[in-house]
Amino acid sequence: MPMTQKWLLLGALALGLLGGYLVGNRQELAQSSLLEVQQQTLARQTEAIARLESELGIKDTRLATQQAAFEQLQQLLKSQETQTQELKRQLAFFERIMRPQGEQSGVVIDNLTVQESNVANRYHYRLALTQPSKQRELFRGQVQIRIEGSQDGQPRSLGERDLQMKAGAGRYSLRYFQLLEGDWQLPEGFIPDRVRITIGKNGRQPEQELLVEWSQVLKPLLGAPSEQTPAGATTTQPGEVGLVNT
Repeated sequence: MPMTQKWLLLGALALGLLGGYLVGNRQELAQSSLLEVQQQTLARQTEAIARLESELGIKDTRLATQQAAFEQLQQLLKSQETQTQELKRQLAFFERIMRPQGEQSGVVIDNLTVQESNVANRYHYRLALTQPSKQRELFRGQVQIRIEGSQDGQPRSLGERDLQMKAGAGRYSLRYFQLLEGDWQLPEGFIPDRVRITIGKNGRQPEQELLVEWSQVLKPLLGAPSEQTPAGATTTQPGEVGLVNT
């Protein structure tokens, strides 16, 4: 056989073998290519997920910061509203003192505030008495205080002795206004509902009574006062005038 034909035959045999290999391994090659494509896709998806998680973390942090700032702003606003209401109440109080409109003689129970303390079941009270008449006279007398509520499911009313008030805590002597302050110690298990404050009729002093819900006068603990006025003493606040201590 001539050499040329031999080489042609070998070339044809090689091409046939290559073609057979490609045909026989076509599925494996296709699967290998598909696996590579899937790996690349998975890598891109993993990268995208990581990027999204990072962006989400940043947004969560911003949201938490904004929410904290919003809550702080709400608390500040609530505090400002409370202070504004308190200033309005004080302004109205002093206007009633400095510009009396009534003709009624005698002492009037103006308002009461009660504040929590650091001691269990102990509350600090402040009672404001005024004389609304334009003709200011000196009045002396005694305020009676009772707290009505329940204990062990039964109605109960606490007097000054039950509240462990100091002797003479309810005495007043005023021509314009006076603040009575002190502490109440409630028995364990007692649930207060109302506070009843009365001034009995005595000469030109008419009978007075203030009945107020406990929840309306109670204020939360804002901080321990640096100095408290002894029970029954008259407290002078900035701007108060005409206070009689006799």
